[in-house]
Amino acid sequence: MKRNQFWIILAMMLSTVFVACDDNTEGLGGSMMPDEDNISIAQQVYNATSRSLLAGDSILAKTSTAYLGRYTDPTYGTFEADFLAQFHCVEDFQFPEGGVAGDTAVSAEVRLYVSSFFGDSITPSHLSVYPLDKVLEEDKNYYTDLNPEEYYDATQAPIASRPYTAEDKTVPDSISSESNYVPYIRVQLPRQFGTDIIRKYYEDPANFANSEAFINNVCKGMYFKCDQGDGSILYVQQAQLNISFKYFIKSSSGKTDSLVTVIAQFAGTQEVIQANRFQTDKEKLKQLVEEDGSCTYLKTPAGIFTELTLPLDEIAANHINRGDTLNSVKLTITRYNESTSAPEGVSFKMGVPKTILMVRKKDMYTFFEKNQVADNKTSYLTSFNSTYNTYTFNNMSQLITNCINERDEANGQVDEDWNKVVLIPVVTTTDNTGNIVTIRHNLNLTSARLMGGFNPGNELQVRITYSKFNE
Repeated sequence: MKRNQFWIILAMMLSTVFVACDDNTEGLGGSMMPDEDNISIAQQVYNATSRSLLAGDSILAKTSTAYLGRYTDPTYGTFEADFLAQFHCVEDFQFPEGGVAGDTAVSAEVRLYVSSFFGDSITPSHLSVYPLDKVLEEDKNYYTDLNPEEYYDATQAPIASRPYTAEDKTVPDSISSESNYVPYIRVQLPRQFGTDIIRKYYEDPANFANSEAFINNVCKGMYFKCDQGDGSILYVQQAQLNISFKYFIKSSSGKTDSLVTVIAQFAGTQEVIQANRFQTDKEKLKQLVEEDGSCTYLKTPAGIFTELTLPLDEIAANHINRGDTLNSVKLTITRYNESTSAPEGVSFKMGVPKTILMVRKKDMYTFFEKNQVADNKTSYLTSFNSTYNTYTFNNMSQLITNCINERDEANGQVDEDWNKVVLIPVVTTTDNTGNIVTIRHNLNLTSARLMGGFNPGNELQVRITYSKFNE
């Protein structure tokens, strides 16, 4: 028999065997496995404890939005916001080669463009502006408890000031209703301030080579402070310094005798620093955290987070140490229902935090300093479910396993926070494909009361689905 014919006949025989066996293969795997090796799936519920955690005024505020104003809430007390801002100079900026008319500025101003606000639109407030005399360092993390007096001379009068309201009712509806209209607060600066900037250029154009040169040699920035008023917080998307001046250009006759007025603009952008300073009612918040065990709180900006202590010792003893596999670990936290209108005594109702970050307590600062994103191993994101009024973390099994392994590898010599995570309201940004690229603290005014708290009987349920070999 030829070799090719042999392989063809052998293949046909094997095919016949497999077809014959296929008539009765149901349950074949189970019959071949010993009973003691069968795997079963089970569920178990454990209790996690929670408490409010005082975040205070110290959070990392990496944001392009600045906050300004004062607002007092009956529950959370008074919140104040002000900010320091640098101004961006485009590379190789130039004033006219032949100089400006009169060697002076026509005017100088700062405009604060307001994207939105919280509170009363017509509450009168007062704003003061101070020039900085110290440069904000580029590679430094600025927390919201910074001391502005380290960067300006508090003994000097402000360079400019003015009253304002969150909404400028003097703007005609025909303008404010336009789709591209962005409201702003205009602060008139001394004319000499603009003149000094112009003269700095003609002393040495290199002072305007880029933002770094401009900030170090021309204008270090400004501090914007709300020093009167209570009732609104402005969300400032950009601070812009405008210097108006005149210079001569050639007319139709060919002579340089036509005078034109132009504006040099230096805007606060992401290329330069905007540093927010927040002040909260520490005693009021401390009282909520220490005395109210009926719930936990989330309050932004700064204010209050929620801390969870996970039942890791029990889970390790009952599952990990026995060789069980954690298929899923689910935690649902319910928000206490509140009316859609503001409670009695509250003028304006805060929004609900939409996105929550769960991160290990030991990482709650470095997570933001290192510009990390949730990895579903030691940190997780979830969104508020308005239908069920809940925040749900669907699978924390990797977090549980990592924490227990860390303890075991350290022979139990871990810090007291090894089994703790913190819930922090955040905002995210995505790229063109929808991937999350940044996670930042939520700095808008939001709040939520969550079920839990340190009172007995207020534990939260951690639901575990696991698989194990039958004994």
